[in-house]
Amino acid sequence: MNQVGQALLDKMAIGVSVVCALHCAVMPIVLATFPALAILPMEDETFHKLLVLFVIPSSIIALLLGCRRHKDRWVLLGGVVGLLALVLTALFGHDLLGEMGEKVATVIAALVLASAHWRNFSLCRARACAHDA
Repeated sequence: MNQVGQALLDKMAIGVSVVCALHCAVMPIVLATFPALAILPMEDETFHKLLVLFVIPSSIIALLLGCRRHKDRWVLLGGVVGLLALVLTALFGHDLLGEMGEKVATVIAALVLASAHWRNFSLCRARACAHDA
């Protein structure tokens, strides 16, 4: 995969992580304001798990491709910690942490993962610029 594809995967993973974090942070306010939206499946655990299932492959591919090029351990560590935290929170968060704890853990995990992707994207972009000069 070329750098454009890898950059696109990083951007997609950042976007989905942000959507996941916003979903957890904003959805309670939206439902309190517009209770009729409660019939939509967006508050359901299934929605959260579907987002995680989308994040996993795009994150793994983007992070591994980037790390293979620039070998930055912080990207790999942030990616692993963020993904692991998202998966564990999606599977066990509600039972272990309660509803609010699950939301907080998900937002933190999504921010860690998005930060790893941002660093990955920035390093790959800087490397490409250095080679072009």
